[in-house]
Amino acid sequence: MNDQWTRFWRWCYRPWPLGLLVAVLSGLLLLSGAWHLGSWQARQAEQQRLGALHAEVVRRTSGLFSGLAGHLQALGQQRIEHCDENARQQLRTLRRGMLYVQAVAVRMADGQWCQSLPLPDEQSLQAYKAWQFDSVRLWWNPQQLNASSEPSLMLQSERVQVASSLRYFQDVIALPEGYQALLTDAQGQRMLDYSGLRSATTAAEQAAAHSPQPLSVAGQHVYLRGPGDKNGMRLLLVADDSRLQEATRYYQRLFSVGALLFSVLTGWLAALLIRHEQSLEKALSLALRRGELEVDYQPLVDLQTRRCVGAEALVRWRRADGQRVRPDLFIPQAEDSGQICAITQRVIELVVAEVGELLRTHPQLYVSVNLAAADIAGAAFVEPARRLLREAGVAPAQLVWEVTERGLVDVELATRLLGQLRADGHRIAIDDFGTGYSSLSYLQQLPVDVLKIDKSFVDALGTEAASSPVAPHVIEMARDLGLKVIAEGVEHERQAVLLAELGAQIGQGWLFAKPLDAQSFRAFVEQH
Repeated sequence: MNDQWTRFWRWCYRPWPLGLLVAVLSGLLLLSGAWHLGSWQARQAEQQRLGALHAEVVRRTSGLFSGLAGHLQALGQQRIEHCDENARQQLRTLRRGMLYVQAVAVRMADGQWCQSLPLPDEQSLQAYKAWQFDSVRLWWNPQQLNASSEPSLMLQSERVQVASSLRYFQDVIALPEGYQALLTDAQGQRMLDYSGLRSATTAAEQAAAHSPQPLSVAGQHVYLRGPGDKNGMRLLLVADDSRLQEATRYYQRLFSVGALLFSVLTGWLAALLIRHEQSLEKALSLALRRGELEVDYQPLVDLQTRRCVGAEALVRWRRADGQRVRPDLFIPQAEDSGQICAITQRVIELVVAEVGELLRTHPQLYVSVNLAAADIAGAAFVEPARRLLREAGVAPAQLVWEVTERGLVDVELATRLLGQLRADGHRIAIDDFGTGYSSLSYLQQLPVDVLKIDKSFVDALGTEAASSPVAPHVIEMARDLGLKVIAEGVEHERQAVLLAELGAQIGQGWLFAKPLDAQSFRAFVEQH
C-alpha cells in the first residue's frame, strides 16, 4: 500500500501540474482577499475625500457662527428705552452692517423686545425645540419673518436676539450637488439641515452620529461623522453612495488583476522550484553512481593533551566540473527523496577505504558517522558496516554513530537499534545536544556514550547571552551520567580553556583544524 502511495505521489509530483494547482489555490485565496481589500480601500478613499469636504464645511460653518456670536455681543451694548420708529430704524441700520443677519431685537428695561423686523414672540418660540449653549439659546426653523417660507435660525442671549436665514448658510457653505450637511446635537438629533429640508431625524443619521467609525453606509447613502465640540454638536456629512460603489468596483478590479498576476507568478515559481528539486534529486542520484560524493574529516582533539583522538566524517559533493554543492542544499533533499540511506552507506565505504589502515594502526583513533532518521528506521547500513569493518580489520569501537534529536522520530525503534549497535561494540553520540525538545526526557532511556554540545551554546560561553549557562549544565549532567562530552564549533583558545575547566573532554572546531581530506587528516594525526 505504501509503495502504491509513493508511486502515486511521484506521478503527481511534477512541476507544471503542481504549479497549476498552486496558482489556482493561491488565486482563489488572493481573489477573496482582493475583494475585501478593494472594499476597504474604497471606503478609505471615500473617507479621505469626504473628510476634506467635511473639514471645509466645518471651517465655513464655524466662521458663520462666530460672526453671529460676535453680532450678539455687539448688540448687547445697545440701550433702548423706548421702542419707537427711531429706535427700530437704528436697529435696522445696525442690522445692515452685520453679515448673515436678517433681523435683530434688543430687550428693553421693561422686558419687552424692540425689533428691527417682526420676530416670533417668546410664546411662539416655545413650540420649537431650543438648544442651550452657555448663555445662548438657539432655535432652528421657527416661525419665519413676514410669513416667509424661508427656513431661519435664531440665536438669543439674555438681552439680544439675532435671526439669520438658511440661504446665508447655503451661500457660504456651497455644498456640491448630491451632498447634504446636518448639524446634530449630542443625541444625534438634527439641529440644522443645510439643505433646507424639514424632515425628522432618520434612524440611519442617528446610527451614523453614534457610530464608532467615522464612515458608515446605510441604504443608498454614505455618512461621515465629525468629532463633537464641547457641547456635543457634530457635523454629519451625507453623500450618495454611487461614488463609493464606483470606487469599490474600481479597486476590486484593480486588486483582482494584481491577485491573478501574483498567483500566476506564484505557480510559475513553484513549478520552477519543484523542477529544481527534482533536477537536484536526479543530479544527486547521478552523483552517487559517478562517485562524486567525498568525505572530509574534521579532527576531534583532547582538550587537555591537544592530541587528535578521532574525526567526524562530513560528506561533501564535488561535481565533475569541480563545483561544490553545499551540504545544507543536498542533505535535506536527500532526506526528502529517500537517498540519504545510500549516502550514509557511501560515507561508510569511503571512511573504511580511506582511513581504514590508519584506524587499524591507531587503535585509540575513531571516526564518527552521522545517521539520519531514515537510517534508523530502515537499519540498512548495519550489515554492510559490519562486513566492511570485518574485512578491513577495524574494531567496531573505532566507528562511532552520531544521531541527532530530530532523527529520533520513533524513540522505541531508535532505542532497540542503538542498543544493537552498542552491543556490536560501537559507541553512540547524540549530536547537537540541547537544540531539540526531547533532550532531557529521552537521554536516560537511550543507550548513549557521548554528548556533543551544539556550537551555539559554545559561542555563548562567557557572554551574557540567555543560553550561556546551557553548556556548563550539559557538561555537569553528562558527568553525572558517566558520558563523555564533545564541544562543537570551538574557534577561540579561551573557549577551549573554559570548556576543559568545566569538564568537557574533546573539542572540535577551527581552532584545531578545518575539515580535511583523507590525506591531510592522516598527516594531522601523525603531527598531533
